[in-house]
Amino acid sequence: MMQPDPDPNPNLTTANINKPGNKSSNKPSIELSIVSNPCDVRHDLHAYVEYMQDRDVKRLHRNNKLNRVDSKRLAKLMSEPYIIEEVKNNGDSEWINYVDELALVFEFVNYDTEGTYAGYTSREPSFPDNYIEVNTKKYNEFINLPLIRQEKNLIDLLVNTYIDGKNEFYVTSALGRLSGFPTRGSATGIMPGLDFTRARRFLIEVLKSCKPGVWYMTSSLIQYLKEHHPYFLIPEKPKYRSEWDERDGRYGNFYESKGLWGKTTKVPESDADAFERVEGRYVERFLEGLPLILGYIEVAYSKAEYKGYLPEMNQIQAFRVNDKFLHVMSGKIIEPKVTVQPNFEVHVESELYPVRVIAQLTKLADVVTKDKTSILKLQKKKVLTQLNEREDFDVINLLEDISDQKLPQNVRIELGEWVGASEAFILYENAVLLEGDENLPEIDQFTIERISPTMRIVHSPDNLFMHLEQKELIPLYIKHRSSALTLLPDGARTVFPRRDLSVLKAKARAKKPVTIKREVQITFHFPAKELMEEFRKELIATRCPVAADWGKLTLSFASQYEPDVKKISNKLKQDYTIKFEDIA
Repeated sequence: MMQPDPDPNPNLTTANINKPGNKSSNKPSIELSIVSNPCDVRHDLHAYVEYMQDRDVKRLHRNNKLNRVDSKRLAKLMSEPYIIEEVKNNGDSEWINYVDELALVFEFVNYDTEGTYAGYTSREPSFPDNYIEVNTKKYNEFINLPLIRQEKNLIDLLVNTYIDGKNEFYVTSALGRLSGFPTRGSATGIMPGLDFTRARRFLIEVLKSCKPGVWYMTSSLIQYLKEHHPYFLIPEKPKYRSEWDERDGRYGNFYESKGLWGKTTKVPESDADAFERVEGRYVERFLEGLPLILGYIEVAYSKAEYKGYLPEMNQIQAFRVNDKFLHVMSGKIIEPKVTVQPNFEVHVESELYPVRVIAQLTKLADVVTKDKTSILKLQKKKVLTQLNEREDFDVINLLEDISDQKLPQNVRIELGEWVGASEAFILYENAVLLEGDENLPEIDQFTIERISPTMRIVHSPDNLFMHLEQKELIPLYIKHRSSALTLLPDGARTVFPRRDLSVLKAKARAKKPVTIKREVQITFHFPAKELMEEFRKELIATRCPVAADWGKLTLSFASQYEPDVKKISNKLKQDYTIKFEDIA
């Protein structure tokens, strides 16, 4: 049976959850707990795969879970610090376990999931030498897709395949609070024939009709489904596998109980509120599942003590969708906007985590902050490493291609100097410069490169020194300091010019006139990240080089831009009462 499309405007009841109940009413107001996903599942999925690419991670022998050491390391890479404490206190993390399973379902990683039985008496499988392998080809194919295509693939995966092979009726979401129905008889009755993929897509279509930022009553959504689409999940006439299943009816799989260990009873389909007790419970668990995990919605739970039958119902009182959800659904997610600032910061603005751009930039820069606008700082050492590893690497063209604009002039000049520095030398490891006669005996075996008849680069200096001594020569080993060359003793034979110490002493006595230029920096300390971000964007718009420290919430800039700063302050006074105070 085909499910009809949801109404374009289901006319759900809105809710003002921030306003206490009507005092004139005899009904007490209900306190609500608003929950959103503090984690970014996209960032954390990529952080997990990148971690596995660099290590040989062995899963636990008994239960096939991640070991505690790797869980601790992964926690530091996740998008929310609370996960570090979760692993520290519990030994593992529900969120990391979810990301671990998600990577497996995506087939970004492979490992044994079936295990082996140690003997005839073994009741549970074990997993000896079970290492995680990364499918690099499949992962790279995914991250090279446009962001909207990555997101659609993620949605399709979660809609079609519920993590752990179970559905919302029985499994609590990684972020959820609500318990599931008893699994007794879950492989029989109507359950094997339910099309959860179709039901999830249908509910997503209903959510698309909601206005972003507006709270809606969950009960109104359930009533809308009951009145207009009562068979969105369970068909009116299910296909039963046996006469026994048919006798149990459409709700034969669903049991309630007064307490956790109390007697269970089936939900009678004839009861007036049967739909709320079965499909209504499913809707609540769907809301705290896929859309909450993807960061598409917020949900508001009742804070009142639950005293009804288990599993809980009427606990998610309200929900609201956000702009990101509607942008994804309409395919209007814009590709990341990259801006290189005069202070060598690279700002990446993106509604979804831009893994491909971040992966390219982290080879050249250190991450300062990750948010809707991620900030990275170009580092000379990283750029030089890329230049030495790749002969055809053009850092200026790469940054201009990513940002789709010309780099600031000072950044172009500085990067050009870095490129020149990378071309000025070749670094040899465990090698020294040997200066000596043209026909030194048997030293070709140590030679890396011959510079001139009397000078060459050689390896294994200790062995060479011993070799020359055995040939009854008198080698001299000189180690130069990083700040200056070491003076050679009198009588040493060298092609380098000898220094005249008297000239050096005369130069030391002579005073050289020098001018040291001073630039006064002004640093603003902000009370909140939101105001700091607005101030920073205005400074950038005036082409003022500004250094941001998101940890200390400070912006620093040259004093010559103070007139521009005053204009920005006056502009922001429309929304803020701004007072400046000097730090002693």
